[in-house]
Amino acid sequence: MQRERGDSMNAITFHLPIIPPTTTSQQKRLVMVSGKPKFFHNQKHQQAEGDLLSLMSQHKPEKPFANPIRVTVKLVYPWRKSETKKRREQVEVAHTSKPDCDNIVKLINDCMTKLQFWVDDSQISTLIVIKRWGDNVGITVNIEEEVNF
Repeated sequence: MQRERGDSMNAITFHLPIIPPTTTSQQKRLVMVSGKPKFFHNQKHQQAEGDLLSLMSQHKPEKPFANPIRVTVKLVYPWRKSETKKRREQVEVAHTSKPDCDNIVKLINDCMTKLQFWVDDSQISTLIVIKRWGDNVGITVNIEEEVNF
């Protein structure tokens, strides 16, 4: 974990050595209970959330970010078996299949909110999501306080 402090910036960067989840917060099951709909997450989602919470808890800041923040999330998935050697030589290539960036980052942000990386996720004023196939599999997160520009 890397934590930096400067005159106008507070930042944290960490890498989670985990295959990024393919399940998203959007995938819910519906069951009717006494004629009323009840939504719940499937088992894959609950497992992914548990794994993320466990790994992220090691990187939780001492105090939550309280100002506007910029969050960058880089997800690197393992190469597909069908990838050619030529593509693998590029180190990383764009991942353009499911899960969608906006859906997968929701799960990650929800976990960081639960762990109190920030006071409220409405503080995220800039969100950058990078999704790749590559060798350095995992999730890299950078959180920085926004600097007035």
